[in-house]
Amino acid sequence: MGEGVGAEGGVRVGPGTLHWRYAGEVRGYLLLVKAGLLQLMHPGLGAGVQYHSDFFDEPWERVLRSVPEIQGVTFDYPDGDRTARRIRDFHHHIKGTDAHDRRYHALDPETYFWAHATIFDALFQMIDMYDHPMSDGEKEQLYQEGCTVYRAYGVSERVMPTDWPSFQRWFDTMCHERLEITPAAARLVQFAKEPPESFPLVPAALYRVARKPSAKPLWWHAVGTLPPVVRDMIGERWTDRDERRHQRVRQVIRKTWPVLPARLRYTARARAGYQRVGIGPLG
Repeated sequence: MGEGVGAEGGVRVGPGTLHWRYAGEVRGYLLLVKAGLLQLMHPGLGAGVQYHSDFFDEPWERVLRSVPEIQGVTFDYPDGDRTARRIRDFHHHIKGTDAHDRRYHALDPETYFWAHATIFDALFQMIDMYDHPMSDGEKEQLYQEGCTVYRAYGVSERVMPTDWPSFQRWFDTMCHERLEITPAAARLVQFAKEPPESFPLVPAALYRVARKPSAKPLWWHAVGTLPPVVRDMIGERWTDRDERRHQRVRQVIRKTWPVLPARLRYTARARAGYQRVGIGPLG
């Protein structure tokens, strides 16, 4: 799968893998609300963000700081394992007791793997929805690559399912039995429906014009990517008509994507990795 041995004896995901091909696509931002909401609905992760983050004051800034670093685990090749451990070490102090007297720690195996799992799930969905329906072999390959990425963090993998079908069952169980509307999750829904007054990637004048008109369709699109049980939990209705419209939007994205220039299709972290190694989908 295009993997190499890391400096600390681990295995890295690099050129030749599905991660290297797809994990740097800007289309992944279409799944950010979904991944973020699922993360914040986990009690331990939601508490960590609520009590140890500036998410409530700077939601988009927090996301835009986090995403490039996470992508660096893949695109800082061959030193992605160092990036992973740096990210892990940011989380040692994130622990405490939530409002329900439940103890939490960011490096708890279930909590940390859930954060990774939501990102992997979003990557899978991005490919399957906006690029091509994945074969069973591709799903398994992508999952095993995701496991390799997770091992780079050096956090216990005891909750990590062994294969793609097991992961699907585990993920479904988590959505049904472990997730809840935490204060952080409720705030994310509020942010998505009524975006903050500024967004770092968009000029202020343009954002002021586009903020309110774009909020409803972007939230609708995000709702369409959620597991049905989560849609029900947050009180969102999704009809057959919604699903047909969503499929048409996905088809438009799939058809128009290849004609965009590479600098618009891939993140800066991914482009830097492709250019440094000389292997990648740029062109």
